[in-house]
Amino acid sequence: MLVRQAGLCRSKCRTGNTWFTPMRAVTTAIQAPRRAMTAALVAAAALLGCASPSVPVAGGEVAPVTASSCPNWLAAQQRGEGRLYAVDAASSAVRIHVFRAGRLAKVGHNHVLGLDRIDGRVFLPADGLSGAGVELGFRLDDLVIDKPEWRAALGAEFASRPSESDIAGTRANLLKAVDGERFPAIAVRSKAVAGALPTLALRLAVSWHGRERVLDVPMRVERPGGDGPLRAVGGLVLRQSDFGIAPFSVLGGLLAIQDELTVDVDISARPAATCVGG
Repeated sequence: MLVRQAGLCRSKCRTGNTWFTPMRAVTTAIQAPRRAMTAALVAAAALLGCASPSVPVAGGEVAPVTASSCPNWLAAQQRGEGRLYAVDAASSAVRIHVFRAGRLAKVGHNHVLGLDRIDGRVFLPADGLSGAGVELGFRLDDLVIDKPEWRAALGAEFASRPSESDIAGTRANLLKAVDGERFPAIAVRSKAVAGALPTLALRLAVSWHGRERVLDVPMRVERPGGDGPLRAVGGLVLRQSDFGIAPFSVLGGLLAIQDELTVDVDISARPAATCVGG
């Protein structure tokens, strides 16, 4: 869905290993309107389907959260003032939903993105919530796109089946659209925690694309017994424009994605004795 804007090329554009000629449809429209409209629709479907292949992007380590509070949390744990937890990526689920828009939206796909790798820490005080906090971070090139089982679980609006080349094109164009080389990671840290277990209100600072925005997010957090895992479940909305990102749009807005991205979070974290590793 996230692709190179057609208007940037006057003759032929290259995306991955695939050539496409967006201006050809415009020329044909002047000469033969009916044929031009058919050609434009076919081109639009290919563009929105993200059919261009991509070169795999190196994974690398998850970028650390800036000015981490983990050393202070670890010291508090050693004083018996609370418990530090490390996010267990294998037992956690983060799903980001990207929605099609525009009058020709039906020729494209909604997308669901997820993570196999995420780094993070959670601190729960022994008594009350004073000093509680969370830090999470992940790399954009670690995003997994459109697993069939994820799409199937979301119903009719996600029932289409993007091909492998669609998914590869989506990855390449997503990273380009959000300037993934310059801004490779998203970091989240709590600024305040309110409420009472198990229902909490977190004020989260989200850093993405060189900008930071503060969001209020409801979370349900179960305090584990003994050495059991902590679990936190919630959701939030990210607006690309809030982070200086222009939502994808071509053909005068006929093909686009919505500004809003919804994020479902189900985090599992296990007791930790260090701020390094899982």
